[in-house]
Amino acid sequence: MAILNGCEFPGDRSYFIERTQMTWVKVEGERIVVGLTDPAQTRAGKILHVRVKPAGTVREKGKPIATVESGKWAGPVLAPVAGTVLESNAEVEQDPGLLNTDPYGRGWIVKMSAAAPAELVQLLSGDAALARFKEVLEKDNIHCVRCQE
Repeated sequence: MAILNGCEFPGDRSYFIERTQMTWVKVEGERIVVGLTDPAQTRAGKILHVRVKPAGTVREKGKPIATVESGKWAGPVLAPVAGTVLESNAEVEQDPGLLNTDPYGRGWIVKMSAAAPAELVQLLSGDAALARFKEVLEKDNIHCVRCQE
């Protein structure tokens, strides 16, 4: 696990970093798991509400798979690749704070099938992801902290 500005970045993930969007992707067999990164949850602040697209929803890359609301921000979580939502995390919808307290574990948002697995190769990982995150963290002055329940 790499740490930059107090933000954690597990090495077993790939990352979608575009504009203010920062999500992680973990491949599990034929499907992918998607969630918010540590810097994304920090930027949002205490998350109060999450609405996730239901199973069966087809999304193009860059289209919303969920909406997150915090005390200071409301906005979409974008699909890192094109695909179909297979499962939404009911636990995170019931307890949105999991996105703050456990973003890489119980705070996952959706499980999807990837329509074009070649898009997964376009996601950043390893040193390339860390270099991009370093740019974003410095530019936006992000220092991660985990919100406590």
